[in-house]
Amino acid sequence: MSDNVPNPLSVNEVEFSTYYKPVSDEVELFIMEWRPVKPVHEEALIFIPGLVSVVDGWADFLKAMVRIRPVFYIESREKRSARIKPKWLRPADFSIKQFAQDLIAVWGELPLTLERAVVAGSSLGATSIVEALKHSQRNPRAAFLIGPNSEFKGPLPIKALLFLPAPLYYVIKYVILWYLRTFRVDTKKEPEQWARYNATLRSAQPLRLKMTARSAIRYEIWSDLETVSIPVGIAYATSDTLHAADNIRRLEQTMPRATLIPCSSNKYMHTAALVQDIEKFITELVE
Repeated sequence: MSDNVPNPLSVNEVEFSTYYKPVSDEVELFIMEWRPVKPVHEEALIFIPGLVSVVDGWADFLKAMVRIRPVFYIESREKRSARIKPKWLRPADFSIKQFAQDLIAVWGELPLTLERAVVAGSSLGATSIVEALKHSQRNPRAAFLIGPNSEFKGPLPIKALLFLPAPLYYVIKYVILWYLRTFRVDTKKEPEQWARYNATLRSAQPLRLKMTARSAIRYEIWSDLETVSIPVGIAYATSDTLHAADNIRRLEQTMPRATLIPCSSNKYMHTAALVQDIEKFITELVE
């Protein structure tokens, strides 16, 4: 991908730029930056989307947020946009702990004051944020998590598919989509959620997705949550079976400064309406 891409948002009086930031000698992450000409708030929002998530799925939310404050949209290393030098890739290269280290590296290189910024993310992006905040010596002002994953479970047949050659992904993806549609996503109540997963999985980079899934299937978030010292808002939808409500409540009970923010649906959490929840959360932070 070129670092000179068209602006995916049509918003007046908002400047747009793109660039890459290295997180190691082998990997560079793609970043989109929006800056309102007349911001309501100078403090930035750093946003990390979920697994293979595409920016179009966040357009409604982003159009509202970029009018208020600077936004830095970071695409994680499993996405096609990441520049990765050719080598023998391993699941460890795409682990959530590695994603967290990537975020820590990028946060220190962005043109902002990290201690005044808020970091937000969805699903796997939110989980990576939590991992990055554990034992951290340098933190953003606060974090806002949208449907974070606490663990990644699947039936044995799905796990077995992750060890097949990556080119077979073009066949396997239909099995994964069937599993999500049948067991994990309520397509009647949340058709938009299903549409997003359908679109992103069909367009994913096979080997990177495979490595990420193989690593994530062994991950659990629970260790060291008590070391997350900043305020954390956790937005969740009770209708969302992909991010279990019981685990969401356990996250809130374990992190010292966490607050639950219930939402009506997964669809709601991808719209401009969520901006009001984030701004309310930021306003109510204890200085």
